[in-house]
Amino acid sequence: MSKLARDHRNTDLAKIHLAKKQLNMSDDDYRAMLWTQGRVHSAKDLDFAGRRAVMDYLTKTAGFKSAPAKPSSKPTARPKRPTPAPDALPLVRRIRAQLISLERKPDEYADGVAKQMLGTDAPQFFEWCHPRDLYKISQALGVEQQRKGAPQL
Repeated sequence: MSKLARDHRNTDLAKIHLAKKQLNMSDDDYRAMLWTQGRVHSAKDLDFAGRRAVMDYLTKTAGFKSAPAKPSSKPTARPKRPTPAPDALPLVRRIRAQLISLERKPDEYADGVAKQMLGTDAPQFFEWCHPRDLYKISQALGVEQQRKGAPQL
C-alpha cells in the first residue's frame, strides 16, 4: 500500500471513529452498523468501498457532520508575505521574476538587498518599499543577473 493510500485510509478511519464518538454510538450499535454497511466486525478491515459506504451512512443517515480542520499550531514552512500596494505590484512581480532567474533565490534575498541599499529606513519586507526604492532593488538585481549570466527580462 502506498503512503498516500495509507494516509487516506487512516484519515477515513479517524473520521469513522470520530463519528462514533460524536453520535454517542454504543459499541454494539457501532459493530452492527459496520456489519450492515461493510460486512466486517472492525473498521480496520474495511476496504475503500466499505469505508465509503460507512461514511455515507454516518453522514447521510445518522447525521454526522465533520468539523473543518483547525489550523495547526506548527509554523508553516514559508511565512506569508505582505500584499504590495497596487502601484508597486508590477515592480514586485518583476523583482520576484528576477529572483527566480537568479537560481530561485527566496524573497528574503530581496529583503536583504533592500536593507543594504536603504539602510535604517528599510522596511521589514521589500514589498512595503516605495516604488522608487523597488525600482532601485530591481536595478541591483539586474546587475546581479548580468554578473552571473542569468536570463534577464
